[in-house]
Amino acid sequence: MNSGRRPESNAAKLLKGRGWHVNRDVPVPPTGAVDKPAGLSASAAAIWDRVGPVCLEMGTLTVADRDAFRTLCTLQAALEQTTDENQVVRLANALRSYYAMFGLEPVSRSRIHVSRSDAPVSKWAALR
Repeated sequence: MNSGRRPESNAAKLLKGRGWHVNRDVPVPPTGAVDKPAGLSASAAAIWDRVGPVCLEMGTLTVADRDAFRTLCTLQAALEQTTDENQVVRLANALRSYYAMFGLEPVSRSRIHVSRSDAPVSKWAALR
């Protein structure tokens, strides 16, 4: 986790008149359905089925994120199955960054910017 000022979205930079600071080479993930990968354990597949739709609805799970989300599901399944206290701590620490990536904790949602296709068009849309 880094400290300091939170990064601004490109849209906010444009609205503030700082267009020269905009990253015009932001990668755009491909569109398409995100299917559950083969080879997940039964418990990891259950977590995919439980958490995947939430991330899809928020717009934080795309085709480009499939492998990282697979890792999140595998780690979460291992965490739910372990009884070793030291292993619980290690797995929880490893999962923290994955939760942040996919907006699965309140603080991380405030730092994620996703494009919404269903958002109403504003008078500022031409500035993007």
